[in-house]
Amino acid sequence: MIKCVIIDDEQLAINVIEMYVKKMPNLQLVGTATNPLTGIELVQQHKADVVFLDIQMDEMGGIDVMKILGPSVKVVFCTAFSEFAVTSYELDAVDYLMKPVAFSRFVKAVQRVSNAILSQSVVASDAIPDDYIFVKAEQKGKMIKINLDDIDFVEGMSNYVAFHRGKERILAYLTLKEVEERLPASHFMRVHKSYIVALRQITTIENGDLVLKDTNDRVPLSNTYKQAFMDKMKSKLMGD
Repeated sequence: MIKCVIIDDEQLAINVIEMYVKKMPNLQLVGTATNPLTGIELVQQHKADVVFLDIQMDEMGGIDVMKILGPSVKVVFCTAFSEFAVTSYELDAVDYLMKPVAFSRFVKAVQRVSNAILSQSVVASDAIPDDYIFVKAEQKGKMIKINLDDIDFVEGMSNYVAFHRGKERILAYLTLKEVEERLPASHFMRVHKSYIVALRQITTIENGDLVLKDTNDRVPLSNTYKQAFMDKMKSKLMGD
């Protein structure tokens, strides 16, 4: 199944594409959004394969959204403005649908998406995984890029989290569970109901705390996660 997200600031336009998606047996709709920032979060949270994306939106244009998502997510632009067609193909969009979108044309776009994903899977074993994420910041309309190598630990705080990198703290409107799903398990681990830690940062396990290098911050290791953590450390000690 190809997981898809629809991002358009007009709900009626979303409804049309959603109706088409439901007719396609190889598509799975994992979310829709009229707000582009919310749409970006949906794509990252569900690891969507393709986005049906409006190119002109008030808060953030589709081209900017595409740049944030990166090349791993396929994009099909949906717009009423033909003048953006050349730009979309220069940005390597899979297809460009003119509104109102006919179902027959939508089917062709889906086939192009399938072919693009198939071609990408041939070289997937050589692909370099994303080494960064974008998160919605406190300031409305602002997204912050965070390099994974910069993260020391993540602290959960009710309906938002704090990414700690050195002495800097970045607040983002995510749950800790969402962060856990988006960070690579080979480099990060949940060690407490309120904490995820970067394994490379741990220098000492002392009195139930994980002591981190450089900052000497202490992250609590709870009994709930202790056994899984110790098993992980044992595998590292033995050379994985």
